[in-house]
Amino acid sequence: MTSAIHPSFRRLEAPGTGRPMIQLTSGPGFSYPLYYYVPSFAGDGRYLVHHRADAGEVQLHRVDLATGESLQLTHGSAPETWWRPWCSDAGTGVLDHRSTLDLTRDEVIFFDGQDVRAARVADGVTRDLFSMPPDRMAIGQNCVTPDGKWFVYIHTDRARYQGMFRDDPDYETYWSRRQDCRDTRLDAFDLETGEQRTLLVMASPIHHVLAYDDRHLLYCHPTSENGMLLTDVDGGWSTHLRTQDVHGGTICHFLGTSRGATYEVLGGTDGLWAGICDPFSRATYEVRLPADFGYVHTGRDPDGLLWFYENEGRTVHDLWLLDAHDPSGTDTWRALTGDWPAFGDIDAQKAHFHPQVVLDRQWMLLTGGDPTTSTNQVFLLDISDLDATSGIPELRAR
Repeated sequence: MTSAIHPSFRRLEAPGTGRPMIQLTSGPGFSYPLYYYVPSFAGDGRYLVHHRADAGEVQLHRVDLATGESLQLTHGSAPETWWRPWCSDAGTGVLDHRSTLDLTRDEVIFFDGQDVRAARVADGVTRDLFSMPPDRMAIGQNCVTPDGKWFVYIHTDRARYQGMFRDDPDYETYWSRRQDCRDTRLDAFDLETGEQRTLLVMASPIHHVLAYDDRHLLYCHPTSENGMLLTDVDGGWSTHLRTQDVHGGTICHFLGTSRGATYEVLGGTDGLWAGICDPFSRATYEVRLPADFGYVHTGRDPDGLLWFYENEGRTVHDLWLLDAHDPSGTDTWRALTGDWPAFGDIDAQKAHFHPQVVLDRQWMLLTGGDPTTSTNQVFLLDISDLDATSGIPELRAR
Protein backbone atom coordinates (compact mmCIF):
# COMPACT_ATOMS: atom_id res chain seq x y z
CA MET A 1 0.00 0.00 0.00
CA THR A 2 3.02 2.31 0.47
CA SER A 3 3.45 2.68 -3.30
CA ALA A 4 -0.17 3.93 -3.58
CA ILE A 5 0.43 6.83 -1.18
CA HIS A 6 1.33 9.97 -3.12
CA PRO A 7 4.92 11.19 -2.66
CA SER A 8 3.73 14.70 -1.77
CA PHE A 9 2.87 13.52 1.75
CA ARG A 10 5.57 14.24 4.31
CA ARG A 11 7.71 11.26 5.39
CA LEU A 12 9.15 11.29 8.90
CA GLU A 13 9.96 9.09 11.90
CA ALA A 14 8.00 8.38 15.07
CA PRO A 15 9.27 10.13 18.19
CA GLY A 16 11.39 7.88 20.34
CA THR A 17 11.43 4.80 18.09
CA GLY A 18 12.26 6.03 14.59
CA ARG A 19 9.45 3.96 13.11
CA PRO A 20 8.54 5.28 9.62
CA MET A 21 5.51 7.56 9.43
CA ILE A 22 3.59 9.54 6.84
CA GLN A 23 1.78 12.79 7.67
CA LEU A 24 -1.57 12.91 5.84
CA THR A 25 -2.86 16.32 7.00
CA SER A 26 -1.31 19.61 7.94
CA GLY A 27 -2.47 23.00 9.19
CA PRO A 28 -4.39 25.21 9.42
CA GLY A 29 -6.27 24.07 12.48
CA PHE A 30 -6.56 20.64 14.07
CA SER A 31 -7.33 17.54 11.98
CA TYR A 32 -8.59 14.25 13.41
CA PRO A 33 -10.36 11.14 12.01
CA LEU A 34 -13.96 9.98 12.47
CA TYR A 35 -13.10 8.62 15.90
CA TYR A 36 -11.65 5.18 16.28
CA TYR A 37 -14.83 3.16 16.83
CA VAL A 38 -15.69 3.46 13.13
CA PRO A 39 -13.65 3.45 9.89
CA SER A 40 -12.17 6.64 8.48
CA PHE A 41 -11.08 5.27 5.08
CA ALA A 42 -13.41 4.95 2.08
CA GLY A 43 -12.93 3.99 -1.55
CA ASP A 44 -11.10 0.76 -0.64
CA GLY A 45 -8.55 2.80 1.27
CA ARG A 46 -8.08 5.60 -1.22
CA TYR A 47 -9.78 8.38 0.77
CA LEU A 48 -9.20 9.47 4.35
CA VAL A 49 -12.22 11.31 5.81
CA HIS A 50 -11.36 13.61 8.70
CA HIS A 51 -12.53 16.60 10.71
CA ARG A 52 -10.81 19.94 10.48
CA ALA A 53 -11.39 22.41 13.33
CA ASP A 54 -10.09 25.84 12.42
CA ALA A 55 -11.01 29.48 12.99
CA GLY A 56 -14.18 28.70 14.95
CA GLU A 57 -15.57 26.13 12.51
CA VAL A 58 -15.51 22.34 12.19
CA GLN A 59 -16.15 20.60 8.85
CA LEU A 60 -15.42 17.25 7.24
CA HIS A 61 -12.68 16.97 4.63
CA ARG A 62 -11.22 14.11 2.68
CA VAL A 63 -7.70 13.43 1.48
CA ASP A 64 -7.00 11.40 -1.67
CA LEU A 65 -4.01 9.19 -0.86
CA ALA A 66 -3.42 8.46 -4.56
CA THR A 67 -3.14 12.12 -5.64
CA GLY A 68 -2.56 14.11 -2.45
CA GLU A 69 -5.66 16.21 -3.22
CA SER A 70 -7.78 17.52 -0.34
CA LEU A 71 -11.50 18.35 -0.61
CA GLN A 72 -13.92 19.92 1.87
CA LEU A 73 -16.96 17.62 1.98
CA THR A 74 -19.35 19.57 4.22
CA HIS A 75 -20.45 23.16 4.67
CA GLY A 76 -22.48 22.75 7.84
CA SER A 77 -23.80 25.77 9.69
CA ALA A 78 -25.01 24.37 13.02
CA PRO A 79 -24.42 26.98 15.75
CA GLU A 80 -23.75 24.37 18.47
CA THR A 81 -21.38 21.53 17.46
CA TRP A 82 -19.64 20.71 20.75
CA TRP A 83 -19.65 17.04 21.78
CA ARG A 84 -20.12 17.69 25.50
CA PRO A 85 -18.35 17.06 27.75
CA TRP A 86 -15.76 14.96 25.92
CA CYS A 87 -14.13 17.47 23.65
CA SER A 88 -13.44 21.17 23.23
CA ASP A 89 -15.77 23.58 21.49
CA ALA A 90 -14.89 23.85 17.78
CA GLY A 91 -17.51 26.50 16.98
CA THR A 92 -20.06 26.22 14.17
CA GLY A 93 -20.32 23.63 11.36
CA VAL A 94 -21.19 19.94 11.57
CA LEU A 95 -21.80 18.20 14.90
CA ASP A 96 -18.34 17.26 16.10
CA HIS A 97 -17.43 13.54 16.34
CA ARG A 98 -20.89 12.33 15.34
CA SER A 99 -20.27 11.53 11.65
CA THR A 100 -19.79 8.01 10.29
CA LEU A 101 -18.94 6.30 7.01
CA ASP A 102 -21.31 4.17 4.93
CA LEU A 103 -18.76 2.01 3.14
CA THR A 104 -21.28 0.34 0.85
CA ARG A 105 -22.05 3.69 -0.80
CA ASP A 106 -18.78 5.50 0.06
CA GLU A 107 -20.71 8.28 1.74
CA VAL A 108 -20.10 10.03 5.04
CA ILE A 109 -23.24 10.65 7.11
CA PHE A 110 -23.18 13.82 9.20
CA PHE A 111 -25.42 16.12 11.28
CA ASP A 112 -25.84 19.72 10.18
CA GLY A 113 -27.73 20.63 13.32
CA GLN A 114 -31.07 18.80 13.12
CA ASP A 115 -30.58 17.83 9.46
CA VAL A 116 -28.93 14.49 8.72
CA ARG A 117 -27.15 14.37 5.37
CA ALA A 118 -24.83 12.12 3.39
CA ALA A 119 -21.88 13.40 1.33
CA ARG A 120 -20.27 11.30 -1.39
CA VAL A 121 -16.62 10.94 -0.40
CA ALA A 122 -15.21 11.06 -3.94
CA ASP A 123 -16.70 14.42 -4.93
CA GLY A 124 -18.67 15.86 -1.98
CA VAL A 125 -22.10 15.64 -3.64
CA THR A 126 -24.58 15.80 -0.75
CA ARG A 127 -28.10 14.44 -0.27
CA ASP A 128 -30.64 14.82 2.54
CA LEU A 129 -31.58 11.77 4.63
CA PHE A 130 -33.94 13.07 7.33
CA SER A 131 -34.37 15.74 9.99
CA MET A 132 -34.72 15.34 13.75
CA PRO A 133 -37.44 17.20 15.68
CA PRO A 134 -36.20 20.46 17.25
CA ASP A 135 -36.64 19.13 20.78
CA ARG A 136 -34.15 16.30 20.17
CA MET A 137 -30.34 16.44 20.18
CA ALA A 138 -27.74 14.02 18.73
CA ILE A 139 -25.33 13.37 21.61
CA GLY A 140 -23.22 10.30 20.77
CA GLN A 141 -20.96 8.68 18.22
CA ASN A 142 -22.94 6.75 15.64
CA CYS A 143 -22.41 3.92 13.15
CA VAL A 144 -23.56 2.21 9.96
CA THR A 145 -23.94 -1.58 9.91
CA PRO A 146 -21.39 -3.32 7.63
CA ASP A 147 -24.10 -4.36 5.16
CA GLY A 148 -24.99 -0.69 4.63
CA LYS A 149 -28.61 -1.15 5.69
CA TRP A 150 -28.87 0.72 9.00
CA PHE A 151 -27.60 4.07 10.19
CA VAL A 152 -27.77 3.78 13.99
CA TYR A 153 -27.70 7.02 15.98
CA ILE A 154 -28.09 8.38 19.50
CA HIS A 155 -30.31 11.30 20.52
CA THR A 156 -31.99 12.63 23.63
CA ASP A 157 -34.27 15.36 24.98
CA ARG A 158 -32.52 18.63 24.16
CA ALA A 159 -33.69 20.66 27.14
CA ARG A 160 -32.80 18.02 29.72
CA TYR A 161 -29.41 17.34 28.19
CA GLN A 162 -28.46 20.99 27.93
CA GLY A 163 -29.69 21.44 31.48
CA MET A 164 -27.01 19.00 32.64
CA PHE A 165 -24.37 21.57 31.69
CA ARG A 166 -26.16 24.83 32.42
CA ASP A 167 -25.01 25.34 36.01
CA ASP A 168 -21.90 23.17 36.16
CA PRO A 169 -20.31 22.34 32.81
CA ASP A 170 -17.22 20.79 34.36
CA TYR A 171 -16.11 17.42 33.00
CA GLU A 172 -15.07 16.11 36.41
CA THR A 173 -18.62 16.36 37.81
CA TYR A 174 -20.36 15.10 34.67
CA TRP A 175 -20.73 11.56 36.00
CA SER A 176 -22.78 12.66 39.00
CA ARG A 177 -25.15 14.61 36.72
CA ARG A 178 -25.82 11.86 34.18
CA GLN A 179 -28.89 10.75 36.12
CA ASP A 180 -30.58 13.99 35.04
CA CYS A 181 -30.66 12.79 31.43
CA ARG A 182 -33.91 11.05 30.39
CA ASP A 183 -35.44 9.61 27.24
CA THR A 184 -32.21 8.87 25.40
CA ARG A 185 -32.98 6.81 22.32
CA LEU A 186 -30.97 4.49 20.16
CA ASP A 187 -32.63 4.76 16.75
CA ALA A 188 -32.00 3.08 13.40
CA PHE A 189 -32.65 4.61 9.98
CA ASP A 190 -32.99 2.19 7.05
CA LEU A 191 -30.71 3.58 4.34
CA GLU A 192 -32.56 1.55 1.71
CA THR A 193 -36.21 2.31 2.55
CA GLY A 194 -36.16 5.33 4.88
CA GLU A 195 -37.83 3.40 7.72
CA GLN A 196 -37.11 4.70 11.23
CA ARG A 197 -37.24 2.51 14.33
CA THR A 198 -36.41 3.01 17.99
CA LEU A 199 -34.28 0.15 19.33
CA LEU A 200 -34.22 1.13 22.99
CA VAL A 201 -34.82 4.01 25.39
CA MET A 202 -32.54 4.73 28.38
CA ALA A 203 -32.60 7.11 31.33
CA SER A 204 -28.93 7.82 30.68
CA PRO A 205 -26.71 9.38 28.05
CA ILE A 206 -25.24 6.92 25.53
CA HIS A 207 -21.73 7.85 24.46
CA HIS A 208 -21.01 5.49 21.56
CA VAL A 209 -22.72 2.85 19.46
CA LEU A 210 -20.76 0.61 17.10
CA ALA A 211 -21.78 -2.23 14.84
CA TYR A 212 -20.36 -5.58 15.91
CA ASP A 213 -21.76 -7.24 12.78
CA ASP A 214 -24.70 -6.68 10.41
CA ARG A 215 -27.22 -7.16 13.23
CA HIS A 216 -25.57 -6.69 16.62
CA LEU A 217 -24.60 -3.41 18.25
CA LEU A 218 -22.30 -2.54 21.14
CA TYR A 219 -22.95 0.64 23.12
CA CYS A 220 -22.16 2.43 26.41
CA HIS A 221 -22.58 3.51 29.23
CA PRO A 222 -25.46 3.00 31.68
CA THR A 223 -25.82 5.66 34.37
CA SER A 224 -24.82 3.30 37.17
CA GLU A 225 -21.34 2.45 35.84
CA ASN A 226 -19.15 2.30 32.76
CA GLY A 227 -19.87 -0.79 30.70
CA MET A 228 -20.20 -2.56 27.38
CA LEU A 229 -23.78 -3.44 26.41
CA LEU A 230 -25.20 -5.47 23.53
CA THR A 231 -28.42 -5.12 21.53
CA ASP A 232 -29.44 -5.65 17.89
CA VAL A 233 -31.21 -3.88 15.02
CA ASP A 234 -34.58 -5.31 16.11
CA GLY A 235 -34.20 -3.70 19.54
CA GLY A 236 -36.39 -4.17 22.58
CA TRP A 237 -33.64 -5.78 24.65
CA SER A 238 -30.08 -5.30 25.85
CA THR A 239 -27.57 -7.08 28.05
CA HIS A 240 -24.45 -6.03 29.96
CA LEU A 241 -21.45 -8.05 28.75
CA ARG A 242 -18.93 -7.34 31.51
CA THR A 243 -20.16 -5.68 34.69
CA GLN A 244 -18.01 -4.02 37.34
CA ASP A 245 -15.65 -6.51 39.02
CA VAL A 246 -15.07 -6.95 42.74
CA HIS A 247 -12.10 -4.55 42.57
CA GLY A 248 -14.25 -1.77 41.10
CA GLY A 249 -12.82 -2.04 37.58
CA THR A 250 -15.15 -1.26 34.67
CA ILE A 251 -14.84 -1.29 30.90
CA CYS A 252 -14.34 2.14 29.41
CA HIS A 253 -13.38 1.88 25.71
CA PHE A 254 -14.20 -1.19 23.61
CA LEU A 255 -14.03 -2.18 19.96
CA GLY A 256 -15.59 -4.81 17.74
CA THR A 257 -13.21 -7.23 16.01
CA SER A 258 -13.65 -10.48 14.10
CA ARG A 259 -12.32 -12.35 17.18
CA GLY A 260 -14.53 -10.64 19.76
CA ALA A 261 -14.92 -7.29 21.49
CA THR A 262 -11.64 -5.93 22.85
CA TYR A 263 -11.53 -3.49 25.76
CA GLU A 264 -9.60 -2.11 28.72
CA VAL A 265 -10.65 -2.10 32.39
CA LEU A 266 -10.04 1.09 34.35
CA GLY A 267 -10.71 2.42 37.82
CA GLY A 268 -10.18 -0.74 39.88
CA THR A 269 -7.93 -1.25 42.88
CA ASP A 270 -6.38 -4.26 41.14
CA GLY A 271 -4.61 -2.24 38.45
CA LEU A 272 -5.29 -1.91 34.72
CA TRP A 273 -6.45 -4.81 32.58
CA ALA A 274 -7.10 -5.49 28.90
CA GLY A 275 -9.52 -8.10 27.62
CA ILE A 276 -11.53 -9.70 24.86
CA CYS A 277 -15.12 -10.96 25.06
CA ASP A 278 -17.23 -13.10 22.75
CA PRO A 279 -20.60 -11.31 22.94
CA PHE A 280 -22.53 -14.51 22.24
CA SER A 281 -20.83 -17.20 24.34
CA ARG A 282 -19.76 -14.56 26.95
CA ALA A 283 -16.32 -16.18 27.06
CA THR A 284 -13.69 -13.63 28.16
CA TYR A 285 -9.94 -13.46 28.56
CA GLU A 286 -8.08 -10.66 30.34
CA VAL A 287 -4.44 -9.58 30.58
CA ARG A 288 -2.85 -7.31 33.18
CA LEU A 289 -1.45 -4.08 31.71
CA PRO A 290 1.90 -2.65 32.88
CA ALA A 291 1.78 -0.97 36.29
CA ASP A 292 3.27 2.27 34.95
CA PHE A 293 0.51 2.79 32.36
CA GLY A 294 -1.73 5.77 32.98
CA TYR A 295 -5.03 6.48 31.24
CA VAL A 296 -5.43 3.89 28.46
CA HIS A 297 -7.29 3.63 25.16
CA THR A 298 -7.48 0.23 23.47
CA GLY A 299 -6.31 0.40 19.86
CA ARG A 300 -8.63 -0.78 17.09
CA ASP A 301 -7.56 -3.80 15.06
CA PRO A 302 -10.60 -5.02 13.06
CA ASP A 303 -9.05 -8.50 12.94
CA GLY A 304 -8.31 -8.59 16.67
CA LEU A 305 -4.72 -9.73 16.10
CA LEU A 306 -2.67 -6.85 17.53
CA TRP A 307 -3.17 -5.82 21.15
CA PHE A 308 -1.93 -2.23 21.40
CA TYR A 309 -2.72 0.71 23.64
CA GLU A 310 -2.49 4.46 23.76
CA ASN A 311 -0.95 5.32 27.13
CA GLU A 312 -1.52 8.77 28.54
CA GLY A 313 0.53 9.02 31.71
CA ARG A 314 1.36 11.94 33.96
CA THR A 315 4.40 12.94 31.91
CA VAL A 316 4.22 10.90 28.69
CA HIS A 317 1.91 10.17 25.79
CA ASP A 318 3.02 7.06 23.93
CA LEU A 319 1.86 3.91 22.14
CA TRP A 320 2.64 0.32 23.20
CA LEU A 321 2.17 -3.11 21.63
CA LEU A 322 1.81 -6.39 23.52
CA ASP A 323 4.19 -8.55 21.48
CA ALA A 324 3.69 -11.75 23.45
CA HIS A 325 1.49 -12.73 26.37
CA ASP A 326 2.65 -15.31 28.91
CA PRO A 327 0.01 -16.38 31.47
CA SER A 328 2.78 -16.55 34.07
CA GLY A 329 2.97 -12.77 33.88
CA THR A 330 6.19 -12.30 31.89
CA ASP A 331 4.63 -10.43 28.99
CA THR A 332 6.73 -8.80 26.27
CA TRP A 333 5.93 -5.22 25.30
CA ARG A 334 7.23 -3.04 22.48
CA ALA A 335 7.17 0.75 22.23
CA LEU A 336 5.71 1.89 18.89
CA THR A 337 6.34 5.55 19.75
CA GLY A 338 8.13 7.35 22.50
CA ASP A 339 6.66 10.36 24.23
CA TRP A 340 4.71 12.29 21.59
CA PRO A 341 3.22 15.49 23.05
CA ALA A 342 -0.09 16.67 21.64
CA PHE A 343 -1.38 20.23 21.49
CA GLY A 344 -4.49 21.73 23.04
CA ASP A 345 -6.50 20.18 25.88
CA ILE A 346 -4.97 16.75 26.55
CA ASP A 347 -8.37 15.51 27.77
CA ALA A 348 -10.09 16.56 24.54
CA GLN A 349 -10.65 14.11 21.71
CA LYS A 350 -8.61 16.31 19.35
CA ALA A 351 -5.50 15.45 21.38
CA HIS A 352 -5.75 11.64 21.57
CA PHE A 353 -4.01 9.14 19.31
CA HIS A 354 -7.07 6.82 19.09
CA PRO A 355 -4.94 4.40 16.99
CA GLN A 356 -6.37 1.88 14.53
CA VAL A 357 -4.98 -0.67 12.07
CA VAL A 358 -5.74 0.30 8.45
CA LEU A 359 -4.77 -0.17 4.78
CA ASP A 360 -4.20 -3.92 4.44
CA ARG A 361 -2.69 -4.03 7.94
CA GLN A 362 0.38 -2.16 6.76
CA TRP A 363 -0.30 1.02 8.71
CA MET A 364 -1.72 2.40 11.93
CA LEU A 365 -3.85 5.56 11.73
CA LEU A 366 -3.46 8.01 14.59
CA THR A 367 -3.58 11.67 15.57
CA GLY A 368 -0.38 13.26 16.81
CA GLY A 369 1.19 16.62 17.49
CA ASP A 370 2.83 18.56 14.67
CA PRO A 371 5.41 20.86 16.30
CA THR A 372 5.89 22.87 13.11
CA THR A 373 2.38 24.35 13.47
CA SER A 374 1.54 23.55 17.13
CA THR A 375 -1.52 21.61 15.92
CA ASN A 376 -2.61 17.97 15.98
CA GLN A 377 -2.70 16.21 12.61
CA VAL A 378 -3.37 12.76 11.12
CA PHE A 379 -0.49 10.33 10.59
CA LEU A 380 0.14 6.81 9.33
CA LEU A 381 2.59 4.72 11.38
CA ASP A 382 4.31 1.86 9.55
CA ILE A 383 3.45 -1.50 11.20
CA SER A 384 4.23 -3.75 8.23
CA ASP A 385 6.86 -5.59 10.29
CA LEU A 386 4.58 -6.52 13.19
CA ASP A 387 3.34 -10.05 13.87
CA ALA A 388 0.11 -10.81 15.70
CA THR A 389 0.24 -10.69 19.49
CA SER A 390 1.01 -14.24 20.60
CA GLY A 391 -0.34 -16.10 23.60
CA ILE A 392 -3.94 -14.87 23.46
CA PRO A 393 -6.37 -17.84 23.41
CA GLU A 394 -8.86 -18.06 20.56
CA LEU A 395 -12.43 -17.27 21.47
CA ARG A 396 -15.31 -18.25 19.23
CA ALA A 397 -15.03 -16.28 15.98
CA ARG A 398 -17.74 -13.89 14.79
